[in-house]
Amino acid sequence: LKLAKNQRLPHRETIMAFRKILLVALVGGLISVSTARVIENTESKSSEESGELTEFLGEVESSCRKMTGSNETYEMMVLHAALVPLCIISKLDIESFSTDLDNLDETNRTEFFPKYCPQLHDSLSCLEPVTAELRKCLDPEEVEVLDVIVNMLPEGLNLACKDNGQIFFMDDSSKCLDKFAGYVKKCAAKVSKTTEAVDLSNYGPKQCNELAEVRECFEQKTAGCKGPRLTDIFDLFYRPILKATPCKSH
Repeated sequence: LKLAKNQRLPHRETIMAFRKILLVALVGGLISVSTARVIENTESKSSEESGELTEFLGEVESSCRKMTGSNETYEMMVLHAALVPLCIISKLDIESFSTDLDNLDETNRTEFFPKYCPQLHDSLSCLEPVTAELRKCLDPEEVEVLDVIVNMLPEGLNLACKDNGQIFFMDDSSKCLDKFAGYVKKCAAKVSKTTEAVDLSNYGPKQCNELAEVRECFEQKTAGCKGPRLTDIFDLFYRPILKATPCKSH
């Protein structure tokens, strides 16, 4: 959504937009991650997007060759990625999902989420062959980042589906949502430059304490929110990062 400067969405429209963006992102992100080869051949993309995609695929191919000594892994990854859309279509009724999402409201959410959440969870398995091959092409630090991203998908689905999408239908949410990015930025400033330079797998007590301070800061700033608990959304990013560190042992 593109708004003129200082123009704001009405409260109800803000909430509706938030619901739809998050739900579409779960599916759209799942599909887009896995269909680079298909997208590359579509006529609708710009030359700039084409150049970026070609550059990205070239980097992945080069990394695969460097890490494995051949192009076999890259070729297998591309093959698996090309098959993912078919896999998802076999598990998720995308056309029906899109139609029902457009009509989603308080009166029908108890039918929508039980119907589509199992399909969405099942669709996540379509990415596993792609990520399995991609891991072979990455160094340990890059694998950590990949795992953080991959772990966000089921966490996001769990949050979206909890109590039939209750997080999307709470009152007084727009005020807190408007401040979400600002809160994240302020609290993330608690991470020092030295910690930023440390690989997640090498975190020690100092780094773990800073990570804990970030979450505590965010929880304090959002404690007064009456809408969806923003810490639940924040934790979509926080928990996978924490999981990639040894912090739970400190």
